[in-house]
Amino acid sequence: MAEMKRDEGGSAGASAERTARVRNPRGQGERLREDILRAAGGLLEQVGSEDALSLRAVAREVGIATPSIYRHFSDKTELVWAVLAEHYERLAASMADAGASAPADDPLERLRHQLRAYCRFAVANPAKYRLMCETWQTPVDEERLHGHPAGLLLRGLSQALTRCEEAGWRVRGTRSEAPYLLWCALHGRVALWQVMPRRKDTARLDRFVDELLGLLLEH
Repeated sequence: MAEMKRDEGGSAGASAERTARVRNPRGQGERLREDILRAAGGLLEQVGSEDALSLRAVAREVGIATPSIYRHFSDKTELVWAVLAEHYERLAASMADAGASAPADDPLERLRHQLRAYCRFAVANPAKYRLMCETWQTPVDEERLHGHPAGLLLRGLSQALTRCEEAGWRVRGTRSEAPYLLWCALHGRVALWQVMPRRKDTARLDRFVDELLGLLLEH
């Protein structure tokens, strides 16, 4: 709450922030929350880290007093994670839809579709993807870390691998690390695909997914 107290110090600035925005009618608190998320997301894209994000700047962007942010988010970490959560949820939904388009009795093919959907999402949404994977975040304790929005992606990958195991596939290496291995491999390949000066052919990403599954799973 230290930043909130510092921001309250300048009465003239706080007064200007309070009068800049017309108060939402009763029942529109969710709209204000969305405005805060949108402003925070835009600023995060510019500054690239949680530490560099200023709640005063977020409040100024929305047109509210800085303390008003704390009515919706307990601290800056919760705000940043909420911004990231929107994008992780869209990615997870895209992967789930892609998996559902594959035969229900072929878990390996469903996983293949999911991994390809991950690549497509990263390619189609470069700004959102950079925000998800390149935003520097303040370390938290292990208990709180379990609530990070990236858990949605990792749990989905783990569940997909479990379905493959139930169908007779064996995961090479340490099972608990397999979802991280998939994520790291996909992220690294997408990053190289995006920056290397060659023609952008997403078929190369599809072939990488095939190679990755061939290395990770055996029947």
